[in-house]
Amino acid sequence: MTDTGNFAFNSNNPVLYEMIAELLRAGINKDCIFDNVFNQYTSNRMELMGYCLFRKMKIYKKYHTALITLSSSELRRFGYQKGDTEGFVNLPLQISDVYYSVFMREDSDRIKLSFRSQGDRPVNILAHDIFNGGGHMNAAGGESFGTLDNTVKTFEDHFRDYFNK
Repeated sequence: MTDTGNFAFNSNNPVLYEMIAELLRAGINKDCIFDNVFNQYTSNRMELMGYCLFRKMKIYKKYHTALITLSSSELRRFGYQKGDTEGFVNLPLQISDVYYSVFMREDSDRIKLSFRSQGDRPVNILAHDIFNGGGHMNAAGGESFGTLDNTVKTFEDHFRDYFNK
């Protein structure tokens, strides 16, 4: 469910739905699974999400791109626990003119980057070429061992060459 974006990503195929049908016939409780995945957040996570959207999201309108960054001190401020930022990279894609989204999180030893896109707009090439990462066309990851500010600068220096549709 999560890897398919609630069955919205282009990686879906008939076999996936056949597997789901088999699971439903076997008696899985899809509502309980959904509730356990999406309705178990802490108040800290919700406040962190609001902070990201209100204070930390930068939109590059001409390039239909959004960037969200979080420093380690910001994470501490919101009582960050592993998994709290899961899915944040997808949020800007709900904006009508945003086709690319990037999320950067400062961990203790590196900057973790997540890339998402919609349609036939690849993000995995930038992730591979600039941030030693990979993935598939619409979902990729990478990392940087510099500072958060330097990682943002590197992104801003290069993304226009990759995100041009």
